[in-house]
Amino acid sequence: MANTTRSIAIVLIVLAALSFGFPAIDADATLLVKTCKKTTNALLCLAVLNVDPKSAYATTEHDLASAALQVAINTADHNVEVIHNLAKDVQGTPEGGALNICLGAYVDAANDLEIDARPGFDGGNYVGARNLVLGTKGAGGRCEDAFKGINKKSPVTNIDQQMTERCGVAGELIGLLIHK
Repeated sequence: MANTTRSIAIVLIVLAALSFGFPAIDADATLLVKTCKKTTNALLCLAVLNVDPKSAYATTEHDLASAALQVAINTADHNVEVIHNLAKDVQGTPEGGALNICLGAYVDAANDLEIDARPGFDGGNYVGARNLVLGTKGAGGRCEDAFKGINKKSPVTNIDQQMTERCGVAGELIGLLIHK
């Protein structure tokens, strides 16, 4: 029974990889699936890596972790821009104050990712890079908490969730490199 369940799970993951637009089930796609199966949520891992089409051509776990880190960096940068634009229109209001908290959280996250995590990763400091990435995962939560504090629905819940998920996957993939 366990082997049947596992086989079905593997088939579903491979089918998910294909449905996300990965080119073909070849050695590179097999690496994607095998690597993502090592994370806590293989389908989320595949979805995050699909954000960077180059990840379909990765040949090592290092390449996949690097792609996921870049996705996290790009997400933080994008979220800074979105929140900055939203905050301009509501300064001086409770929503403006909450968005300023969000903006600060994302600026800090973007800086941690670009200034510290990327160079650390590229230099082989996987423990430091992973810890920074997992720390930036909390930017979305701080933003959501700011809106809960004023009893308002956050207008950026979706991008907060993306940040949490993408940093989580990047952190997990970087973590795979620690003992190599």
